[in-house]
Amino acid sequence: MADHLQIDYRQLRITVAHPRDQDGELLVRYLQRLGCQIELLWPPPDRWEGDAELVFCCIDAQTRTFCAALAEKGQAALIAIADPATPKVLQMLGEANAVALLMKPIEVSAILTNLIVARNNSRYQRRLQSKITKLEETLRSVRKVERAKAILMARRQIDESEAYAYLREQAMRKRVPIGVIASVVVETSEVLSEERD
Repeated sequence: MADHLQIDYRQLRITVAHPRDQDGELLVRYLQRLGCQIELLWPPPDRWEGDAELVFCCIDAQTRTFCAALAEKGQAALIAIADPATPKVLQMLGEANAVALLMKPIEVSAILTNLIVARNNSRYQRRLQSKITKLEETLRSVRKVERAKAILMARRQIDESEAYAYLREQAMRKRVPIGVIASVVVETSEVLSEERD
């Protein structure tokens, strides 16, 4: 629970998509006591246009479209609020892509725990997504370098190490990543081959 002491709750933007019943009021009052910035949405819209970091959402037939829109946008972490008596609640939970879960009736002690878990899971997922994006960019760059080396080897009648040395030298001379030089070689080759056709 040490992480909860490091959170500035006044900076947390939270959307609550829940009816204003006993559970909804309990949740809102607790989040207000923490000092969170709260937006109330009921009934939930079909599209997600908010900028909240966390969304507490009642899981039922009425929120299904909203949860799908939220998952598609991927911007906010969903904390599902489920009533075990709701028909097909497990199926809807699976579709909702929640990172934390509150069961009804809501217990005050579970709110903060789920808020911290959801926030940490969401940040971890964002870091992983950032790493995946960087790895994909690196892979694209490596593929460009390989294509550029093949082009240089064919055009200049040189071996692979000489082609790579040429690309590296040009990149260092122009102070750009080798992938940029490789892209120029590939694009130039494509333009020249189009002109010949």
